[in-house]
Amino acid sequence: MKFPIDNFWKFCQALQVETKEHGLIPLGRQLLGTQKYLIQEMVKGLEDDIHYFVVLKGRQQGISTISLALDLYWHMRYPGTQGTLVTDNESNRDMFKSTFDMYLTGLPKAFKVRSTGHNKNQLLFANRSRISYQVAGSRGSGSLGRGKAIMFMHATELSSWGNQEGLASLEASLALHNEKRLYIFESTARGYNMFHDMWETASNASSQKAIFVGWWLDEMKRFNKDSREYQTYWDGKLSTEEKVWTKEVKEKYGVEVSSEQIAWWRWAMQELIKDEILTYQEFPPTEDYAFVLSGSQFFNTGKINDEYKRAKNTTCDNYRFIFGSVFKDSELIPTSAKNSTLKIWEYPQSGAHYVIGADPAYGSSEWADRFAIQVFRCYADKLEQVAEFCTSECRTDQFAWALCYLGGYYGPNVLVNLEINGPGQSVFAEMQNLKRTAAIESNVSGNREMANILGNIQSYLYKRVDSPGSGIGAYHWKTTYDSKLRMMNQTKDAFERGILLANSTELLEEMKGIRMEDGFIGAPGRGKDDRVIATALGVIAWADKIQTKLLLMNNTYEREQAAKELRGSVRSIDNTVQNYLKNIGYVKNEQG
Repeated sequence: MKFPIDNFWKFCQALQVETKEHGLIPLGRQLLGTQKYLIQEMVKGLEDDIHYFVVLKGRQQGISTISLALDLYWHMRYPGTQGTLVTDNESNRDMFKSTFDMYLTGLPKAFKVRSTGHNKNQLLFANRSRISYQVAGSRGSGSLGRGKAIMFMHATELSSWGNQEGLASLEASLALHNEKRLYIFESTARGYNMFHDMWETASNASSQKAIFVGWWLDEMKRFNKDSREYQTYWDGKLSTEEKVWTKEVKEKYGVEVSSEQIAWWRWAMQELIKDEILTYQEFPPTEDYAFVLSGSQFFNTGKINDEYKRAKNTTCDNYRFIFGSVFKDSELIPTSAKNSTLKIWEYPQSGAHYVIGADPAYGSSEWADRFAIQVFRCYADKLEQVAEFCTSECRTDQFAWALCYLGGYYGPNVLVNLEINGPGQSVFAEMQNLKRTAAIESNVSGNREMANILGNIQSYLYKRVDSPGSGIGAYHWKTTYDSKLRMMNQTKDAFERGILLANSTELLEEMKGIRMEDGFIGAPGRGKDDRVIATALGVIAWADKIQTKLLLMNNTYEREQAAKELRGSVRSIDNTVQNYLKNIGYVKNEQG
Protein backbone atom coordinates (compact mmCIF):
# COMPACT_ATOMS: atom_id res chain seq x y z
CA MET A 1 0.00 0.00 0.00
CA LYS A 2 1.30 3.43 -0.94
CA PHE A 3 0.68 5.94 1.84
CA PRO A 4 0.65 9.67 0.86
CA ILE A 5 3.12 10.81 3.49
CA ASP A 6 3.63 14.31 2.04
CA ASN A 7 -0.11 14.92 2.21
CA PHE A 8 -0.14 13.66 5.80
CA TRP A 9 2.59 16.14 6.80
CA LYS A 10 0.45 18.95 5.29
CA PHE A 11 -2.49 17.64 7.31
CA CYS A 12 -0.35 17.85 10.47
CA GLN A 13 0.49 21.48 9.64
CA ALA A 14 -3.23 22.23 9.79
CA LEU A 15 -3.75 20.61 13.22
CA GLN A 16 -3.57 22.70 16.38
CA VAL A 17 -1.93 21.09 19.40
CA GLU A 18 -1.27 22.30 22.94
CA THR A 19 2.44 21.80 23.71
CA LYS A 20 4.31 21.90 26.99
CA GLU A 21 7.06 24.17 25.71
CA HIS A 22 5.35 26.42 23.11
CA GLY A 23 1.64 26.53 23.94
CA LEU A 24 -0.93 26.18 21.13
CA ILE A 25 0.83 25.72 17.79
CA PRO A 26 0.37 23.79 14.52
CA LEU A 27 1.42 20.19 15.09
CA GLY A 28 3.52 20.14 11.92
CA ARG A 29 5.61 23.12 13.01
CA GLN A 30 7.28 21.29 15.90
CA LEU A 31 7.35 17.64 14.80
CA LEU A 32 9.93 15.71 16.80
CA GLY A 33 12.43 13.31 15.30
CA THR A 34 10.66 10.52 17.21
CA GLN A 35 7.35 11.37 15.52
CA LYS A 36 8.84 11.59 12.03
CA TYR A 37 10.71 8.31 12.52
CA LEU A 38 7.58 6.43 13.59
CA ILE A 39 5.53 7.56 10.57
CA GLN A 40 8.41 6.89 8.16
CA GLU A 41 8.87 3.36 9.52
CA MET A 42 5.14 2.67 9.25
CA VAL A 43 5.12 3.95 5.66
CA LYS A 44 7.95 1.52 4.83
CA GLY A 45 5.93 -1.28 6.41
CA LEU A 46 2.78 -0.42 4.45
CA GLU A 47 4.76 -0.44 1.23
CA ASP A 48 5.85 -3.98 2.13
CA ASP A 49 2.19 -4.94 2.70
CA ILE A 50 2.57 -4.93 6.50
CA HIS A 51 -0.44 -3.50 8.32
CA TYR A 52 0.25 -4.54 11.94
CA PHE A 53 2.70 -2.43 13.96
CA VAL A 54 3.92 -2.87 17.53
CA VAL A 55 5.60 0.32 18.74
CA LEU A 56 7.90 0.42 21.76
CA LYS A 57 8.41 3.96 23.01
CA GLY A 58 9.77 5.94 25.93
CA ARG A 59 8.13 8.74 27.87
CA GLN A 60 7.38 12.18 26.42
CA GLN A 61 8.16 11.35 22.80
CA GLY A 62 4.95 12.62 21.19
CA ILE A 63 4.04 9.15 19.90
CA SER A 64 0.42 9.24 21.07
CA THR A 65 0.03 12.75 19.67
CA ILE A 66 1.21 11.85 16.16
CA SER A 67 -0.72 8.56 16.29
CA LEU A 68 -3.95 10.44 17.06
CA ALA A 69 -3.27 12.68 14.06
CA LEU A 70 -2.89 9.56 11.93
CA ASP A 71 -6.14 8.16 13.38
CA LEU A 72 -8.02 11.25 12.28
CA TYR A 73 -6.35 11.44 8.86
CA TRP A 74 -7.01 7.79 8.05
CA HIS A 75 -10.72 7.95 8.88
CA MET A 76 -11.18 11.15 6.87
CA ARG A 77 -9.21 9.99 3.84
CA TYR A 78 -10.72 6.51 3.55
CA PRO A 79 -14.56 6.64 3.71
CA GLY A 80 -16.28 3.88 5.67
CA THR A 81 -13.32 3.13 7.90
CA GLN A 82 -14.50 1.28 11.00
CA GLY A 83 -11.90 1.98 13.66
CA THR A 84 -11.38 1.82 17.38
CA LEU A 85 -9.19 3.67 19.86
CA VAL A 86 -8.41 1.55 22.93
CA THR A 87 -6.93 3.20 26.02
CA ASP A 88 -5.76 1.73 29.29
CA ASN A 89 -8.14 3.82 31.41
CA GLU A 90 -11.01 6.29 31.17
CA SER A 91 -8.79 9.27 31.99
CA ASN A 92 -6.68 8.71 28.89
CA ARG A 93 -9.78 8.09 26.81
CA ASP A 94 -11.17 11.48 27.86
CA MET A 95 -7.83 13.17 27.20
CA PHE A 96 -7.59 11.67 23.70
CA LYS A 97 -11.20 12.61 23.02
CA SER A 98 -10.38 16.22 23.88
CA THR A 99 -7.34 16.09 21.60
CA PHE A 100 -9.61 15.02 18.72
CA ASP A 101 -11.93 17.96 19.54
CA MET A 102 -8.98 20.35 19.43
CA TYR A 103 -7.75 18.89 16.14
CA LEU A 104 -11.23 19.15 14.56
CA THR A 105 -11.86 22.71 15.76
CA GLY A 106 -8.91 24.24 13.93
CA LEU A 107 -8.87 22.00 10.86
CA PRO A 108 -9.34 23.91 7.55
CA LYS A 109 -12.11 22.86 5.14
CA ALA A 110 -9.53 21.58 2.65
CA PHE A 111 -8.77 18.69 5.00
CA LYS A 112 -11.90 18.44 7.10
CA VAL A 113 -14.65 15.84 6.86
CA ARG A 114 -17.71 16.89 8.84
CA SER A 115 -18.25 15.18 12.20
CA THR A 116 -21.85 13.99 12.73
CA GLY A 117 -21.48 13.09 16.38
CA HIS A 118 -18.90 12.87 19.13
CA ASN A 119 -19.39 11.47 22.62
CA LYS A 120 -17.52 9.21 25.04
CA ASN A 121 -18.45 6.17 22.97
CA GLN A 122 -17.62 7.18 19.42
CA LEU A 123 -16.63 9.81 16.86
CA LEU A 124 -18.77 9.71 13.69
CA PHE A 125 -18.02 11.25 10.29
CA ALA A 126 -20.22 12.18 7.34
CA ASN A 127 -18.19 9.81 5.09
CA ARG A 128 -19.45 6.77 7.10
CA SER A 129 -16.17 6.40 9.03
CA ARG A 130 -16.33 5.83 12.77
CA ILE A 131 -13.87 5.75 15.67
CA SER A 132 -15.28 3.88 18.66
CA TYR A 133 -13.73 4.35 22.10
CA GLN A 134 -12.91 1.32 24.24
CA VAL A 135 -11.24 1.12 27.65
CA ALA A 136 -9.14 -1.94 28.44
CA GLY A 137 -8.73 -1.29 32.16
CA SER A 138 -6.55 -3.25 34.55
CA ARG A 139 -9.22 -5.94 34.87
CA GLY A 140 -11.98 -6.97 32.56
CA SER A 141 -14.30 -9.61 31.20
CA GLY A 142 -12.70 -10.04 27.82
CA SER A 143 -15.39 -8.11 25.93
CA LEU A 144 -13.06 -5.87 23.94
CA GLY A 145 -13.76 -5.99 20.22
CA ARG A 146 -16.75 -8.33 20.43
CA GLY A 147 -19.52 -7.51 18.01
CA LYS A 148 -17.30 -5.08 16.09
CA ALA A 149 -15.70 -5.50 12.66
CA ILE A 150 -12.48 -3.51 12.86
CA MET A 151 -10.24 -2.41 9.99
CA PHE A 152 -8.36 0.28 11.93
CA MET A 153 -7.14 0.15 15.49
CA HIS A 154 -4.98 2.32 17.69
CA ALA A 155 -4.27 0.65 21.04
CA THR A 156 -2.20 2.55 23.57
CA GLU A 157 -0.26 1.74 26.76
CA LEU A 158 -0.75 -2.03 26.52
CA SER A 159 1.81 -2.57 29.28
CA SER A 160 -0.88 -1.28 31.69
CA TRP A 161 -3.62 -3.59 30.42
CA GLY A 162 -4.52 -6.38 32.77
CA ASN A 163 -6.84 -8.27 30.47
CA GLN A 164 -5.14 -10.71 28.10
CA GLU A 165 -8.45 -12.35 27.18
CA GLY A 166 -9.73 -8.94 26.10
CA LEU A 167 -6.72 -8.44 23.85
CA ALA A 168 -7.30 -11.83 22.24
CA SER A 169 -10.95 -10.91 21.66
CA LEU A 170 -9.93 -7.60 20.17
CA GLU A 171 -7.44 -9.15 17.76
CA ALA A 172 -9.97 -11.75 16.68
CA SER A 173 -12.20 -8.94 15.36
CA LEU A 174 -9.55 -7.46 13.04
CA ALA A 175 -9.96 -7.56 9.27
CA LEU A 176 -7.30 -9.70 7.61
CA HIS A 177 -7.50 -8.77 3.93
CA ASN A 178 -8.87 -5.23 3.67
CA GLU A 179 -6.18 -3.27 1.81
CA LYS A 180 -6.91 -0.16 3.93
CA ARG A 181 -6.51 -1.95 7.28
CA LEU A 182 -4.07 -0.51 9.83
CA TYR A 183 -3.38 -1.68 13.39
CA ILE A 184 -1.11 0.24 15.79
CA PHE A 185 -0.18 -1.05 19.25
CA GLU A 186 1.99 1.53 21.03
CA SER A 187 3.22 1.43 24.59
CA THR A 188 6.01 2.06 27.01
CA ALA A 189 7.48 -1.06 28.61
CA ARG A 190 6.83 -2.01 32.20
CA GLY A 191 8.67 -5.27 32.56
CA TYR A 192 7.74 -8.66 31.20
CA ASN A 193 4.02 -8.53 30.48
CA MET A 194 1.70 -9.21 27.57
CA PHE A 195 3.07 -6.19 25.68
CA HIS A 196 6.53 -7.75 25.96
CA ASP A 197 5.07 -10.93 24.46
CA MET A 198 3.55 -8.90 21.61
CA TRP A 199 6.88 -7.17 21.02
CA GLU A 200 8.73 -10.49 20.84
CA THR A 201 6.16 -11.86 18.40
CA ALA A 202 6.31 -8.79 16.14
CA SER A 203 10.12 -8.83 16.19
CA ASN A 204 10.12 -12.32 14.69
CA ALA A 205 6.98 -12.19 12.53
CA SER A 206 6.80 -11.77 8.75
CA SER A 207 3.39 -10.04 8.74
CA GLN A 208 4.06 -7.65 11.65
CA LYS A 209 6.63 -4.93 12.26
CA ALA A 210 8.25 -4.01 15.57
CA ILE A 211 9.30 -0.35 15.78
CA PHE A 212 11.52 0.88 18.61
CA VAL A 213 11.52 4.66 19.05
CA GLY A 214 14.64 5.73 20.95
CA TRP A 215 14.77 8.90 23.03
CA TRP A 216 17.95 9.91 21.18
CA LEU A 217 15.77 10.69 18.12
CA ASP A 218 14.18 13.55 20.08
CA GLU A 219 16.01 16.84 19.39
CA MET A 220 14.73 18.24 22.69
CA LYS A 221 16.59 15.67 24.76
CA ARG A 222 20.02 17.26 24.70
CA PHE A 223 21.85 20.17 26.32
CA ASN A 224 23.87 22.70 24.38
CA LYS A 225 27.57 22.73 25.15
CA ASP A 226 27.40 26.22 26.65
CA SER A 227 24.61 25.26 29.07
CA ARG A 228 25.10 24.83 32.80
CA GLU A 229 23.71 21.28 32.61
CA TYR A 230 26.20 20.28 29.96
CA GLN A 231 29.10 21.63 31.97
CA THR A 232 27.83 19.80 35.04
CA TYR A 233 27.07 16.39 33.57
CA TRP A 234 29.56 15.89 30.75
CA ASP A 235 33.08 15.16 31.98
CA GLY A 236 34.56 13.91 28.73
CA LYS A 237 34.26 10.17 29.48
CA LEU A 238 31.57 7.54 29.00
CA SER A 239 30.86 5.18 31.87
CA THR A 240 31.23 1.44 31.33
CA GLU A 241 27.47 0.98 30.88
CA GLU A 242 27.20 4.01 28.59
CA LYS A 243 29.91 2.55 26.37
CA VAL A 244 27.86 -0.63 26.04
CA TRP A 245 24.56 0.96 25.04
CA THR A 246 25.95 3.79 22.89
CA LYS A 247 27.85 1.15 20.91
CA GLU A 248 24.67 -0.88 20.57
CA VAL A 249 22.68 2.20 19.44
CA LYS A 250 25.27 2.84 16.72
CA GLU A 251 25.30 -0.79 15.55
CA LYS A 252 21.55 -1.48 15.69
CA TYR A 253 20.07 1.88 14.71
CA GLY A 254 22.92 3.73 13.00
CA VAL A 255 22.79 6.67 15.43
CA GLU A 256 25.84 8.22 17.09
CA VAL A 257 24.82 9.44 20.55
CA SER A 258 26.45 12.83 21.17
CA SER A 259 27.97 14.25 24.34
CA GLU A 260 25.06 16.73 24.48
CA GLN A 261 22.66 13.79 24.63
CA ILE A 262 24.75 11.98 27.25
CA ALA A 263 24.61 15.12 29.40
CA TRP A 264 20.82 15.13 29.11
CA TRP A 265 20.67 11.39 29.95
CA ARG A 266 22.74 11.86 33.12
CA TRP A 267 20.70 14.90 34.14
CA ALA A 268 17.46 12.93 33.67
CA MET A 269 18.82 10.13 35.82
CA GLN A 270 20.06 12.40 38.59
CA GLU A 271 17.50 15.21 38.70
CA LEU A 272 14.38 14.15 36.80
CA ILE A 273 13.80 10.49 37.72
CA LYS A 274 16.44 9.99 40.42
CA ASP A 275 16.63 6.24 39.84
CA GLU A 276 18.88 4.39 37.39
CA ILE A 277 16.57 1.43 36.71
CA LEU A 278 13.54 3.67 36.20
CA THR A 279 15.54 5.89 33.84
CA TYR A 280 16.32 2.89 31.67
CA GLN A 281 12.65 1.95 31.74
CA GLU A 282 11.26 5.43 31.02
CA PHE A 283 13.94 6.44 28.49
CA PRO A 284 15.39 3.17 27.18
CA PRO A 285 18.45 3.60 24.94
CA THR A 286 17.70 0.25 23.23
CA GLU A 287 14.73 -2.10 23.12
CA ASP A 288 16.48 -4.54 25.47
CA TYR A 289 16.81 -1.94 28.23
CA ALA A 290 13.13 -1.02 27.93
CA PHE A 291 11.80 -4.16 29.61
CA VAL A 292 14.13 -4.01 32.61
CA LEU A 293 12.21 -3.84 35.88
CA SER A 294 14.58 -3.96 38.83
CA GLY A 295 17.65 -5.70 40.09
CA SER A 296 20.97 -5.94 38.32
CA GLN A 297 21.54 -7.77 35.06
CA PHE A 298 22.97 -11.18 35.86
CA PHE A 299 24.97 -11.87 32.71
CA ASN A 300 27.41 -9.26 31.40
CA THR A 301 25.76 -7.22 28.62
CA GLY A 302 28.96 -6.66 26.67
CA LYS A 303 29.75 -10.38 26.65
CA ILE A 304 26.21 -11.20 25.49
CA ASN A 305 26.47 -8.69 22.64
CA ASP A 306 29.83 -10.09 21.52
CA GLU A 307 28.54 -13.66 21.61
CA TYR A 308 25.35 -12.64 19.82
CA LYS A 309 27.36 -11.31 16.87
CA ARG A 310 29.29 -14.58 16.68
CA ALA A 311 26.16 -16.72 17.07
CA LYS A 312 24.36 -14.86 14.26
CA ASN A 313 27.01 -16.14 11.86
CA THR A 314 26.65 -19.78 12.87
CA THR A 315 24.49 -22.06 10.75
CA CYS A 316 22.16 -24.79 11.92
CA ASP A 317 19.71 -27.31 10.49
CA ASN A 318 16.08 -26.88 11.55
CA TYR A 319 13.64 -29.67 12.39
CA ARG A 320 10.16 -29.98 13.80
CA PHE A 321 8.88 -32.83 15.96
CA ILE A 322 5.44 -34.15 15.00
CA PHE A 323 4.42 -36.20 18.00
CA GLY A 324 2.18 -39.23 17.54
CA SER A 325 0.14 -41.08 20.13
CA VAL A 326 3.18 -43.19 21.09
CA PHE A 327 6.94 -42.83 20.91
CA LYS A 328 7.40 -44.83 17.69
CA ASP A 329 4.61 -43.04 15.82
CA SER A 330 6.28 -39.66 16.07
CA GLU A 331 8.24 -37.95 13.31
CA LEU A 332 11.03 -35.44 12.92
CA ILE A 333 10.95 -33.43 9.70
CA PRO A 334 13.21 -30.72 8.21
CA THR A 335 11.54 -27.31 8.31
CA SER A 336 12.17 -23.56 8.25
CA ALA A 337 13.80 -21.64 11.09
CA LYS A 338 10.47 -20.05 12.13
CA ASN A 339 8.71 -23.43 12.37
CA SER A 340 11.51 -25.39 13.99
CA THR A 341 11.42 -26.89 17.46
CA LEU A 342 14.88 -28.46 17.14
CA LYS A 343 18.04 -26.75 15.92
CA ILE A 344 21.22 -28.73 15.31
CA TRP A 345 24.58 -26.99 14.90
CA GLU A 346 26.72 -30.12 15.04
CA TYR A 347 25.78 -33.76 14.59
CA PRO A 348 27.17 -36.48 16.91
CA GLN A 349 30.90 -37.07 16.55
CA SER A 350 32.49 -40.43 17.23
CA GLY A 351 34.13 -40.59 20.65
CA ALA A 352 32.80 -37.19 21.75
CA HIS A 353 31.21 -36.60 25.15
CA TYR A 354 27.91 -34.76 25.56
CA VAL A 355 25.78 -33.33 28.35
CA ILE A 356 22.07 -32.51 28.12
CA GLY A 357 20.13 -30.08 30.30
CA ALA A 358 16.32 -30.41 30.23
CA ASP A 359 13.75 -28.05 31.76
CA PRO A 360 10.06 -29.04 31.36
CA ALA A 361 7.38 -26.37 31.14
CA TYR A 362 6.47 -24.85 34.52
CA GLY A 363 9.40 -26.63 36.12
CA SER A 364 11.05 -23.38 37.25
CA SER A 365 8.16 -20.84 37.42
CA GLU A 366 4.49 -20.29 36.50
CA TRP A 367 5.49 -18.30 33.39
CA ALA A 368 8.06 -20.84 32.20
CA ASP A 369 5.61 -22.31 29.72
CA ARG A 370 8.08 -23.85 27.29
CA PHE A 371 9.83 -27.21 27.26
CA ALA A 372 13.56 -26.73 26.67
CA ILE A 373 16.47 -29.10 26.02
CA GLN A 374 20.07 -27.99 25.51
CA VAL A 375 22.75 -30.32 24.17
CA PHE A 376 26.43 -29.46 24.67
CA ARG A 377 29.58 -31.12 23.44
CA CYS A 378 31.97 -31.40 26.36
CA TYR A 379 35.66 -30.64 26.52
CA ALA A 380 38.01 -30.33 29.46
CA ASP A 381 37.97 -26.55 29.10
CA LYS A 382 34.80 -25.75 27.15
CA LEU A 383 31.14 -26.53 26.58
CA GLU A 384 29.84 -25.95 23.05
CA GLN A 385 26.12 -25.86 22.25
CA VAL A 386 25.35 -28.35 19.48
CA ALA A 387 21.54 -28.66 19.63
CA GLU A 388 18.51 -26.94 21.15
CA PHE A 389 14.91 -28.08 21.49
CA CYS A 390 12.26 -25.60 22.63
CA THR A 391 8.48 -25.53 22.30
CA SER A 392 5.32 -24.79 24.26
CA GLU A 393 3.28 -27.28 22.23
CA CYS A 394 4.21 -30.43 24.06
CA ARG A 395 3.09 -32.78 26.83
CA THR A 396 5.37 -34.20 29.52
CA ASP A 397 5.38 -37.66 27.91
CA GLN A 398 6.22 -36.15 24.51
CA PHE A 399 9.00 -34.12 26.11
CA ALA A 400 10.37 -37.38 27.49
CA TRP A 401 10.33 -38.83 23.97
CA ALA A 402 12.26 -35.87 22.58
CA LEU A 403 14.71 -36.11 25.47
CA CYS A 404 15.24 -39.85 24.88
CA TYR A 405 15.69 -39.24 21.16
CA LEU A 406 18.39 -36.62 21.73
CA GLY A 407 19.99 -38.64 24.53
CA GLY A 408 20.14 -41.71 22.33
CA TYR A 409 21.23 -39.81 19.26
CA TYR A 410 24.18 -38.11 21.00
CA GLY A 411 25.12 -41.31 22.87
CA PRO A 412 26.80 -43.42 23.98
CA ASN A 413 28.83 -40.87 26.00
CA VAL A 414 25.95 -38.69 27.10
CA LEU A 415 24.80 -37.45 30.51
CA VAL A 416 21.27 -36.08 31.02
CA ASN A 417 20.33 -33.65 33.79
CA LEU A 418 16.58 -33.09 34.14
CA GLU A 419 14.83 -30.53 36.34
CA ILE A 420 12.88 -33.00 38.45
CA ASN A 421 10.63 -30.48 40.21
CA GLY A 422 6.89 -30.71 39.48
CA PRO A 423 6.29 -31.93 35.89
CA GLY A 424 9.86 -33.23 35.72
CA GLN A 425 8.80 -36.25 37.75
CA SER A 426 6.32 -37.22 35.03
CA VAL A 427 9.03 -36.78 32.40
CA PHE A 428 11.45 -39.02 34.29
CA ALA A 429 8.74 -41.64 34.84
CA GLU A 430 8.02 -41.75 31.09
CA MET A 431 11.75 -42.08 30.32
CA GLN A 432 11.95 -45.04 32.69
CA ASN A 433 8.84 -46.51 31.09
CA LEU A 434 10.37 -46.25 27.61
CA LYS A 435 13.47 -48.09 28.80
CA ARG A 436 11.39 -50.87 30.35
CA THR A 437 9.21 -51.20 27.24
CA ALA A 438 12.26 -51.33 24.96
CA ALA A 439 13.81 -54.06 27.13
CA ILE A 440 10.63 -56.18 26.99
CA GLU A 441 10.28 -55.72 23.23
CA SER A 442 13.91 -56.67 22.67
CA ASN A 443 13.38 -59.94 24.55
CA VAL A 444 10.40 -60.72 22.31
CA SER A 445 11.84 -59.63 18.95
CA GLY A 446 15.53 -60.20 19.58
CA ASN A 447 16.28 -56.69 18.29
CA ARG A 448 18.12 -54.85 21.05
CA GLU A 449 18.78 -51.65 19.03
CA MET A 450 16.26 -49.52 20.90
CA ALA A 451 17.10 -50.99 24.30
CA ASN A 452 20.81 -50.42 23.78
CA ILE A 453 20.32 -46.83 22.65
CA LEU A 454 18.08 -45.91 25.58
CA GLY A 455 20.36 -47.83 27.92
CA ASN A 456 23.25 -45.56 26.92
CA ILE A 457 21.53 -42.52 28.43
CA GLN A 458 23.17 -41.81 31.78
CA SER A 459 21.25 -39.82 34.39
CA TYR A 460 22.91 -37.12 36.45
CA LEU A 461 23.13 -38.10 40.12
CA TYR A 462 22.67 -35.16 42.45
CA LYS A 463 24.79 -34.99 45.58
CA ARG A 464 25.18 -32.01 47.89
CA VAL A 465 28.61 -30.39 47.56
CA ASP A 466 29.02 -30.42 51.34
CA SER A 467 27.93 -34.05 51.70
CA PRO A 468 30.69 -36.35 53.05
CA GLY A 469 31.43 -39.78 51.62
CA SER A 470 30.62 -41.23 48.23
CA GLY A 471 26.90 -41.94 48.49
CA ILE A 472 24.92 -42.72 45.36
CA GLY A 473 22.83 -39.55 45.45
CA ALA A 474 19.44 -38.81 43.84
CA TYR A 475 18.51 -38.87 40.17
CA HIS A 476 18.66 -35.52 38.36
CA TRP A 477 18.33 -31.99 39.73
CA LYS A 478 15.76 -30.59 42.11
CA THR A 479 16.03 -26.82 42.22
CA THR A 480 16.04 -25.16 45.62
CA TYR A 481 17.08 -21.65 46.62
CA ASP A 482 20.65 -22.77 47.37
CA SER A 483 21.04 -25.15 44.43
CA LYS A 484 19.80 -22.53 41.96
CA LEU A 485 22.33 -20.02 43.26
CA ARG A 486 25.13 -22.51 42.68
CA MET A 487 23.85 -23.61 39.27
CA MET A 488 23.29 -20.10 37.93
CA ASN A 489 26.53 -18.65 39.27
CA GLN A 490 28.49 -21.56 37.79
CA THR A 491 26.80 -20.82 34.44
CA LYS A 492 27.60 -17.10 34.71
CA ASP A 493 31.25 -17.88 35.41
CA ALA A 494 31.46 -20.34 32.50
CA PHE A 495 29.83 -17.89 30.08
CA GLU A 496 31.87 -14.84 31.00
CA ARG A 497 35.16 -16.78 31.05
CA GLY A 498 34.48 -18.06 27.54
CA ILE A 499 34.03 -21.68 28.65
CA LEU A 500 30.37 -21.80 27.59
CA LEU A 501 29.90 -21.27 23.85
CA ALA A 502 26.27 -20.47 23.03
CA ASN A 503 25.25 -20.77 19.38
CA SER A 504 21.55 -19.97 19.89
CA THR A 505 20.62 -16.30 19.50
CA GLU A 506 17.34 -17.11 21.28
CA LEU A 507 19.29 -18.36 24.29
CA LEU A 508 21.40 -15.20 24.32
CA GLU A 509 18.27 -13.05 24.12
CA GLU A 510 16.88 -14.82 27.18
CA MET A 511 20.15 -14.24 29.03
CA LYS A 512 19.68 -10.49 28.61
CA GLY A 513 16.49 -10.67 30.69
CA ILE A 514 17.95 -12.59 33.65
CA ARG A 515 18.03 -10.39 36.74
CA MET A 516 19.38 -10.76 40.27
CA GLU A 517 17.67 -9.12 43.23
CA ASP A 518 17.39 -10.10 46.89
CA GLY A 519 18.62 -13.62 46.17
CA PHE A 520 16.27 -14.14 43.22
CA ILE A 521 17.94 -15.06 39.92
CA GLY A 522 15.78 -15.42 36.83
CA ALA A 523 13.50 -13.60 34.42
CA PRO A 524 11.13 -11.37 36.42
CA GLY A 525 7.40 -11.21 35.77
CA ARG A 526 6.36 -12.90 32.53
CA GLY A 527 9.94 -13.09 31.25
CA LYS A 528 11.16 -16.36 29.76
CA ASP A 529 14.19 -18.26 31.06
CA ASP A 530 13.48 -21.85 29.92
CA ARG A 531 16.49 -22.00 27.60
CA VAL A 532 18.73 -20.48 30.27
CA ILE A 533 17.64 -22.95 32.95
CA ALA A 534 18.19 -25.90 30.60
CA THR A 535 21.65 -24.51 29.84
CA ALA A 536 22.47 -24.14 33.53
CA LEU A 537 21.42 -27.75 34.14
CA GLY A 538 23.89 -28.81 31.46
CA VAL A 539 26.68 -26.64 32.85
CA ILE A 540 26.36 -27.97 36.40
CA ALA A 541 26.31 -31.58 35.20
CA TRP A 542 29.48 -30.98 33.15
CA ALA A 543 31.25 -29.28 36.06
CA ASP A 544 30.23 -31.95 38.59
CA LYS A 545 30.59 -35.15 36.58
CA ILE A 546 32.47 -34.75 33.30
CA GLN A 547 35.12 -32.03 33.40
CA THR A 548 37.59 -33.87 35.65
CA LYS A 549 37.41 -37.00 33.50
CA LEU A 550 38.14 -35.00 30.35
CA LEU A 551 40.99 -33.15 32.05
CA LEU A 552 42.65 -36.49 32.77
CA MET A 553 42.19 -37.41 29.09
CA ASN A 554 43.65 -34.04 27.98
CA ASN A 555 40.50 -33.60 25.92
CA THR A 556 40.81 -29.86 25.34
CA TYR A 557 38.84 -27.77 22.88
CA GLU A 558 41.93 -26.68 20.92
CA ARG A 559 43.21 -30.23 20.60
CA GLU A 560 39.84 -31.60 19.46
CA GLN A 561 39.33 -28.78 16.96
CA ALA A 562 42.70 -29.57 15.39
CA ALA A 563 41.75 -33.26 15.19
CA LYS A 564 38.39 -32.31 13.69
CA GLU A 565 40.08 -30.39 10.87
CA LEU A 566 42.17 -33.43 10.06
CA ARG A 567 39.10 -35.67 9.97
CA GLY A 568 37.26 -33.39 7.55
CA SER A 569 33.61 -32.34 7.44
CA VAL A 570 30.86 -33.69 9.69
CA ARG A 571 28.46 -36.36 8.50
CA SER A 572 25.60 -35.22 6.29
CA ILE A 573 21.95 -35.00 7.30
CA ASP A 574 20.82 -37.99 5.24
CA ASN A 575 23.44 -40.23 6.80
CA THR A 576 22.71 -39.16 10.35
CA VAL A 577 19.30 -38.00 11.49
CA GLN A 578 17.01 -39.85 9.10
CA ASN A 579 18.92 -43.13 9.18
CA TYR A 580 19.21 -43.02 12.96
CA LEU A 581 15.51 -42.38 13.42
CA LYS A 582 14.52 -45.17 11.04
CA ASN A 583 16.86 -47.61 12.77
CA ILE A 584 15.31 -47.06 16.18
CA GLY A 585 11.76 -46.92 14.83
CA TYR A 586 11.25 -43.24 15.66
CA VAL A 587 10.38 -42.22 12.10
CA LYS A 588 7.79 -44.05 10.06
CA ASN A 589 8.89 -45.84 6.89
CA GLU A 590 7.76 -44.29 3.61
CA GLN A 591 5.17 -47.06 3.26
CA GLY A 592 3.70 -45.96 6.63
